[in-house]
Amino acid sequence: MALALNEGSTIRRRVAPARSRTTSARTHEARAVALRRVVAEVSANLELTEVFEDVLDSSQALFGADVAGLWLMTPGRHPFRLAAHRGLDPELISAVAALERDDDAIGLRAVTERRSIVVAHPEAAPRFTDIYARLGVRTINFVPLVFRDEPFGLLVLYHMAPYDWSPDELELSSSFASGMATAVANARLFSSVREGAARLRAIQELSSRLNRIQDVEGIGEAIVAEADRLISHDTIRVYRVDHVTQMCEPIAFQGEFMGIGRPSSDQLRTGIGEGLTGWVAQNARTMRLGDAEADPRAVQVGGRRGAESMLLVPMSWESRVLGVIVVSKAGYDQFGEDDQRMLEIFAGFAAQAMVNAEAFAQVHRQRQELAHRLESQRRLLEVNEHLLSTLDPRGVLEMIADSLKAVVSYDSLTIYRVDRAASVRRAVVARDRFAELIMSHEGSLDIGVTGWAIRNGEAVLANDAHLDPRSIQIPGTPEEPESMIVCPLLVAGEVIGTLNMARMGGLDSHFSQDEFELVQLFAAQASIALRNAEAHGAVVTRAEHDALTGLRNHGAFQRQLGEWIGEAGPFALLMVDLDAFKAYNDTHGHPAGDALLTRIAQAMTEAVRDGDLVFRYGGDEFAILVPRVDEAGAREVAERVRSAIADLTGTSGPLVTASVGVAVYPEHGTAKDALVDAADRALYLAKPATRTRGTADDPTRDLYLAAVDETTIKR
Repeated sequence: MALALNEGSTIRRRVAPARSRTTSARTHEARAVALRRVVAEVSANLELTEVFEDVLDSSQALFGADVAGLWLMTPGRHPFRLAAHRGLDPELISAVAALERDDDAIGLRAVTERRSIVVAHPEAAPRFTDIYARLGVRTINFVPLVFRDEPFGLLVLYHMAPYDWSPDELELSSSFASGMATAVANARLFSSVREGAARLRAIQELSSRLNRIQDVEGIGEAIVAEADRLISHDTIRVYRVDHVTQMCEPIAFQGEFMGIGRPSSDQLRTGIGEGLTGWVAQNARTMRLGDAEADPRAVQVGGRRGAESMLLVPMSWESRVLGVIVVSKAGYDQFGEDDQRMLEIFAGFAAQAMVNAEAFAQVHRQRQELAHRLESQRRLLEVNEHLLSTLDPRGVLEMIADSLKAVVSYDSLTIYRVDRAASVRRAVVARDRFAELIMSHEGSLDIGVTGWAIRNGEAVLANDAHLDPRSIQIPGTPEEPESMIVCPLLVAGEVIGTLNMARMGGLDSHFSQDEFELVQLFAAQASIALRNAEAHGAVVTRAEHDALTGLRNHGAFQRQLGEWIGEAGPFALLMVDLDAFKAYNDTHGHPAGDALLTRIAQAMTEAVRDGDLVFRYGGDEFAILVPRVDEAGAREVAERVRSAIADLTGTSGPLVTASVGVAVYPEHGTAKDALVDAADRALYLAKPATRTRGTADDPTRDLYLAAVDETTIKR
């Protein structure tokens, strides 16, 4: 492999010439003078990178080295970190970086013994023999840089031809190394102080900026954007630690990973206690790794990246880890104590900013919740105003289902009514993709979350209801993550039903406490509305129905007939009158007469068709409205009614019989009175007394018809 050199550099291959004692002395004296001048010049320079370059340039000039490298000592597992070089091959750089502190290597021995060691033959350095051979290196001098008896660096001079290091030159190189060590130490101290001051200024500026950011994600993005001012790195990740979900959530990151490039949030997400990030989140302790891959806690993301250093610092506040900052850099031991200290200081300020952001977010959420609650209350009042004015029980139930959607969103809503006689609950309203299955299912009052709410008369909030041991599955519906609210509907302290609301999904579908309270409030108002509607329905029923027979009464007949005139199309009016009922009543008594009327009402109701309406017109008279028939069809219904009454027999035959008069709209009349009069005329003609009076010239019949024509008969 060819030796890699800096652009423009040349390698001087030479064999050390034979030197006389006088020449060596003169050369040594000249080098000593040059050494003093170089040390003075280098020591005057406080720019660290420039000092590194000066050390290498001077060493090559003084000792004729073809290649040179300067390494600084680090406290980590891998002790050497390259500071500068002249012509070092990448293979050699990697091999030195991979050395560990306990390895048997000549460079480490020179540092430990604090003396220069010359390798005259590559075979004397077994770990690097093959590399030296491929690169053509013949002689190497390892010169430790020692300051105040502490080695902190290693200067290595490589000759591509045999080089005879004389005792004077070795002494000169040691003196040079001591002078350079002092210069480097001074420059490092100056650089450290200057960088520390710059970092502190950057921390102050960044902290001030962070405290003006009002969301956690924005803080993470600001940390990533400005991290270069604090610490040199290849990648950076900022995590928010969620102790509820036990996850470390990446909120900002920068850099690319070997094998995957720019990672996704899912690839970076990790659980508390998992991997290096999770360990820091769990233990609230900084982790500085010179070789992250070697740590058994590490979890690999992407392909193998080779040597990598990592620094992970928790953002903690009052013993609670709010987040973790993670930086990485290629190579061993790339982060020092100063890096750790500065990032820890910054992490403290960042934690304060996150606390402020969370507090702001909480206040913002509370304000939004309050605004939402006020708006919900306003809408609830509006809904209740309409709800309480709805006096139809079925309409109340439908309005509950429609109106609640405006207050609390749901995926499914079911209203159950309780049937205590059958000990079941039945769905009367279902807004669900499985509505048919729900409506057809009868559930026991003793099971399920709904059964618990009915038994205890208490509302239930069951987030993750599918995991609730009380839950049961309606046959035919899938078992899936679901959150539920079940509120009992109370009338006079008794549970008459439940209002069930559900949202499908996991954590995102959970109902909040505010939503639970709103639904309970709504259910209470709905119960009142339902009670009012049912009470009104009972009053209406009593007002429109005959107390004895249960049939609709005369007033209901007049209203219904008025509604059908001009709207219902063809229909028939049947007037029914009981024959000889007065005689039965007089013979058997009024209680027996009342019982017979009740039986007759039941018989007529069973004889008519679905949709036909039966009324008690008054006394022993009844009216039937028959929709969508002509006269022939109406007479068929009339005959069924007459036969049903005649079938109510006693010991000596029919109890009573009935006569039926038929009038058809609009043929026999287009107004209420006209149609009733037409039916009355037909009824008169159907009466047995009329039929037995002989001819149509009967004066009684004529008088009756005249009276009807003059509308003097009123019922």
